[in-house]
Amino acid sequence: MLSSLKTFYHYIRIGKAKGTYLGQFKYFFQWQKSLQPDSSSVKDEQPWITFDAICFLQKAVTIQSKVFEYGGGGSTLFFVKQAGEVITVEHDKEWFKILTGIIEKQKLNNWKGSYIEPQQGDFVQHPDKSNPDNYSSADLKSKGFHFHNYTSAIDAYAAGYFDFVLVDGRSRPSCIKHSLPKIKIGGYLILDNSDRDYYLSATKQLIDQKFKCVLQCTGPAPYNKQFSQTSIWQRIK
Repeated sequence: MLSSLKTFYHYIRIGKAKGTYLGQFKYFFQWQKSLQPDSSSVKDEQPWITFDAICFLQKAVTIQSKVFEYGGGGSTLFFVKQAGEVITVEHDKEWFKILTGIIEKQKLNNWKGSYIEPQQGDFVQHPDKSNPDNYSSADLKSKGFHFHNYTSAIDAYAAGYFDFVLVDGRSRPSCIKHSLPKIKIGGYLILDNSDRDYYLSATKQLIDQKFKCVLQCTGPAPYNKQFSQTSIWQRIK
C-alpha cells in the first residue's frame, strides 16, 4: 500500500497546476481497489471517468433522467440502474455485442443501444481532429474512416430532450457539437479526458454561449494509475 500511496501523492503533486487538490485522497482506497486484476468498469458497473465526476452523477441522475452516451461500457450499466431512459451509440462491433448480452441477461428494458460503424474514407481532405465538421478521430485504428453517422445519431431526438450527454467515444469534438442543442436547460454535458486540448479548441466557444462549467479537476479515475480530467457543464440558457 505504501507504494500506491507514493504514486497517488506523486500525481496529486504534479497535478496541482491543473486544479488537483489534497482532498482527492478521499478516493485513494477506491482508486487502489480499481487497480486490482479482478476489477473492471463493466464488472463494477461504474463509469470510467474521474471519481469526482462519478460522485456528481450518483447524486444528479434520477429515475426521471434521460441520458445519451457516446461510447458504452460501465457507464451504460451505471446509467440504466439510475436513469429512466438511456441511449447508447457504440462504434466497436464486438464490444457492442458483449454489452448488449450483459444488458439482456440483466433484463433491463430502459436501454436502447445502436452499433454505428465508422464510414470508409475521410469526410474531408486532410481532416483536422479538432474540427467538429471533419468527423475524424485521432485513434490510429480510425485512420481513413469518419464518424458522421455515429456523431449525428443524437440528431434523431428533439432539441432539449436529454438531461445528460456523456461524450466518451470517438470524434469527440463532433459529438460535442451535435450534443449541445439536445441538452435541456438545467441538463449536463460530460466530457471525459477534457485535458486533451483539441477536444475543446473549436467547441469551447459553443459551450460557453449557453453552458457553465460545474466540475473540472484533474484527479484520480478508476482503472488508471495516472490522473485524468473529466469536465461537466450545465446548460443555463
